[in-house]
Amino acid sequence: MKTKSMLLWLLPLLTVTSSVLQACPSCSDNFTKGSANASVGESYSMSVLFMLVVPISILSTFIVVIVRKMRAPSR
Repeated sequence: MKTKSMLLWLLPLLTVTSSVLQACPSCSDNFTKGSANASVGESYSMSVLFMLVVPISILSTFIVVIVRKMRAPSR
């Protein structure tokens, strides 16, 4: 119960302060819309997403294999 109340306070706090905590100055300048370097910031975002795909897909594959092995009837 204590962790739930802590999360209820922490989540709004993080959403309010996220605009203030936008990484380093060069990254935040690249993410401002309409700037000359906006495409660089979008490229940073896309590269992070692509790098996250590989470990997530590997982890999900392992989880699916383990769950199927555990649900299979033993011989």
